Amino acid sequence: MKNIRFILSFLAFVLVFAGVVGGFMITVDPLQFYHKAAYEPLYSREQRYQNPGLAKNYEYDTIILGSSMTENFIPSKVEEALGGKVLKLSIEGSTSIEQRMIADLAFGTGQVKTVLWGFDYFTVRDNNVRDAESFPFYLYDDNVLNDYKYIFNVSNIKHAFGALLLPKDKHPQYRNLDRLNNWDSYATYGSKKVLAKWIEAWNYEQTSGESEPDYELAKQRFDENVLSLIKAHPEVEFKIYYPPYSVIRQQVWYRLNPQRFYNQLEIKKYMLEKLGSMENVTLFDFQSDESVTYNLENFKDLSHHTGAINQWIIEQIAAGSHQLTAENVDELGSKLEHQAKTLVINENGPIFSLTLTVEGQEASFVQIPTTSKDQVRVAVKDFAEGTDTAFAYDNDTKQATLQRGSNTLILTADSPIATLNGEAVNLDAPAVIVQGRLAGPLMQIVKLLGGNIAVTESEDTYFVNYDIQW
Repeated sequence: MKNIRFILSFLAFVLVFAGVVGGFMITVDPLQFYHKAAYEPLYSREQRYQNPGLAKNYEYDTIILGSSMTENFIPSKVEEALGGKVLKLSIEGSTSIEQRMIADLAFGTGQVKTVLWGFDYFTVRDNNVRDAESFPFYLYDDNVLNDYKYIFNVSNIKHAFGALLLPKDKHPQYRNLDRLNNWDSYATYGSKKVLAKWIEAWNYEQTSGESEPDYELAKQRFDENVLSLIKAHPEVEFKIYYPPYSVIRQQVWYRLNPQRFYNQLEIKKYMLEKLGSMENVTLFDFQSDESVTYNLENFKDLSHHTGAINQWIIEQIAAGSHQLTAENVDELGSKLEHQAKTLVINENGPIFSLTLTVEGQEASFVQIPTTSKDQVRVAVKDFAEGTDTAFAYDNDTKQATLQRGSNTLILTADSPIATLNGEAVNLDAPAVIVQGRLAGPLMQIVKLLGGNIAVTESEDTYFVNYDIQW
């Protein structure tokens, strides 16, 4: 009998305790899942947890969707440019299915009139949510029976106490919805950061490029998660844009994962095919705008740009600039391909795109992607074939011999010294083997062989032509 009374007492205690905790959590509701906070909220930085409450219980008529590329938008600034009442629902590293899930919650309120959507190709490469085992699906459905996962979550309980008890000047970055998850003020930008990330990315893409997902699957995911939403809401205006990554990002894909590079061009055509005739959809493309993508001071890594660029994007969209149309989609794709193909990456200087010509005619060879001591390099054999220069290579000594007219030039792998007509010559950059080919400093090789190079720069200096003349 005592055991039964103990069990009943324990169960009663558990129920009372659960009722107290549940009542406290529903009242405080730290993620504002049930209602908008009556107190000054302490927002969560975990967007997959915080965004559902914002989407369900805040007032707005415009939403921002996208990955971390959209996090630096300031809603109040977007309102100034585009009008409306803006709520940012960005999700870092999100796939298109995650973006669709939060969009569905927002559309379910009946408030949405405009969507600003930053579209990244990677969002349709995978159709899974990030960290599926821990993803809070219960915050995205209508099943009240699984709300216990929110109510009795230890992290959420701690969050609730923090929201009530922490000083109001504590964690200010999580108290201002206009600046929530905006990392612009504490990010470090510049070429040194970008070039360090470039080295990491170059190593990564050499292995990941072999497993690029099938393009047809990407189209299918776009249809399921983006196109179907737009078709279901002809009354809503969609402004979809392709964010500007640094041109170095494009170069890495072009060189090491060309399938991904060309897939992103093809998906633009496919999206234009599906959306181009819809009056409520406008597409914008910023990916080949060299004023942004060639200036590494705009970036903290290969992709993520400053908040100033987000503001510039909004201003361009408001002005109707950079629209992607059936008339310019091929031109913009070719422009981006040319930029990635011709990019020169200096060790100590600005990047630029270089075209090579021989006596005014397009050269059959290209530069090696990275410079050495800021000297543009070419594969010696390719150079010889493209300029009608005699060439021989000794595998044992790793020496290349170039002969043109009365000049004979010998280059040795990993040596800073060459031989011209039997005399030692210091090279501006050593001859090295890159990607299995001996490469040397282009300008000096031409000069030593009796030629010269006429350099022509565009006004913005991002595009340069070297014309080899004999």
